[in-house]
Amino acid sequence: MGEMTKKQLDIIRAACAVFEKHGYSGTGMETIAEAAGVSKRTLYKYYGSKEAVFSAIIKHLRQSATLKQCPRYQPGTSVRGQLVGVVYAMLAHLNREEHIRLARIIIAEVIREPKLSEILSEAADFSKSAPFLWIRSAMEDGQLRSEAPEKALTHLGGLVKSAVMWPRLFFCHAPLTEGEIRNLAEEYADFFLSYYRL
Repeated sequence: MGEMTKKQLDIIRAACAVFEKHGYSGTGMETIAEAAGVSKRTLYKYYGSKEAVFSAIIKHLRQSATLKQCPRYQPGTSVRGQLVGVVYAMLAHLNREEHIRLARIIIAEVIREPKLSEILSEAADFSKSAPFLWIRSAMEDGQLRSEAPEKALTHLGGLVKSAVMWPRLFFCHAPLTEGEIRNLAEEYADFFLSYYRL
């Protein structure tokens, strides 16, 4: 999507608040435009539909700074140390309040709008992102068991989501603290390596 302009970012932030207040089905483009303080014409210049606005929110979250901090694979460097950094970035990414707010909106609306389930999956999908590239590179370097990197990412992503998304979505747990994220990053890295490390 490239870098957002300030106006686009203002629209996205306003749309988040509107979706949270009115739900997906109860939100229209006019409501989003009013909340963002822009004309409908300006809104349509950037986003042709409500679904496009929602998708833009997801893309914005996927490009967040937390996931950009995920390390790239470095040959000759401690695999465990690198993986702890990867898991930390994944946990911190999903721990953001914006993810939880959007996921709650989607879950509340998914029966009426089944296509939103695909957007929820996309929001928590790490495929082709930095974690996937790290796993694939580590496998190619002979440091991890040579299996499908997509499968390995599913295993790692499942651990991360079990700690961050599901407890907060369904049991209203508080966000993880910095210390909890660091501890879980080490724990899950070790768990993952107990199977995948050669």
